[in-house]
Amino acid sequence: MSLPVVLLTLFGLGLPTWAATPPVVEKPAARDAIARLQARVAADAALPLQEGTRTRLMLQPHPAGKGVVVLLHGWSAGTYQYDELAPLVFAQGKHVYIPRLEGHGFRTPDGVADPSHMVGPRERTRYHAFAEQVFHDVSGLGPIQLVGLSGGAAVALDIAAHHPEVQSVVAMSPYLGTQDTRADGIFRAFEGLDFFSFGQASRVLEAIPHDWGEGPPDGPGHWKHTVGGIYALSCYGHAVTESLLGLAVPVQWITSRGDRAASRRQFFRGYDLAGGDSRHGWYDFATIGHPMLSKHNNPDAASIRVLTRITLDFLRTGKRTGRRPSS
Repeated sequence: MSLPVVLLTLFGLGLPTWAATPPVVEKPAARDAIARLQARVAADAALPLQEGTRTRLMLQPHPAGKGVVVLLHGWSAGTYQYDELAPLVFAQGKHVYIPRLEGHGFRTPDGVADPSHMVGPRERTRYHAFAEQVFHDVSGLGPIQLVGLSGGAAVALDIAAHHPEVQSVVAMSPYLGTQDTRADGIFRAFEGLDFFSFGQASRVLEAIPHDWGEGPPDGPGHWKHTVGGIYALSCYGHAVTESLLGLAVPVQWITSRGDRAASRRQFFRGYDLAGGDSRHGWYDFATIGHPMLSKHNNPDAASIRVLTRITLDFLRTGKRTGRRPSS
């Protein structure tokens, strides 16, 4: 497969296309990785997906000297969440890969968001399989760094827990369980019932609709889904949390006390299991909401500037910002 111009077009929202000399790939491992990533992008181009949700790839015009940064978007959202951050990461001289989260982005023939492909209660192993696939796809491009938001942060932490060669992770609002304590109790009960019913009990959750409240978001994604999808993500988040014991990969956590979606209790458990302040940084906002990264989801431009600075500094130098809050 011939190599494209340095940057594949960023799909959605009319973003510009950069052009430069095609990359010169010297190592077979890097050539193979680029071929895998190009195939992912091409496969998404052939699917009935919403604009702003397709997999994206930004390639440097030189061999993989500075490595690759994988940007993992939030659950029920899309790759559009990295429209602003991706070019800034690319400017650091690294390849940038933004995969579409497992099961996300589909639309019906008449253009309506279609959540039917999203991970359900009985198939939540798809998340870990996706994490392993992402790691395999980028392996060969040099040092790997991960940035994740919400469910994407859970995937990033999952990758790091199983692959200590990952250089670093930025975990924004990691969804490691639901903040709704009543729902969390129900989910834990269903986990027990699933164990004794061979996964059949949680089928009822797939029939219960759920949405994020009044009005659609300013951006593509899945505003409407099912309780079963949240249950599957929550179960996955709990499993990822337990896998963080003694995590060798440094993590910059970025959270908010105003988060009404992700479990703050799980933030603390995951951070402490992973080694706490001796290995990681934790910056905690006061009031912003869960989908903190994108201007389409977060109207507070000042907070976006802060988390962008923290993220870029950590990717460039490994500088950790902040310590574990007391509550």
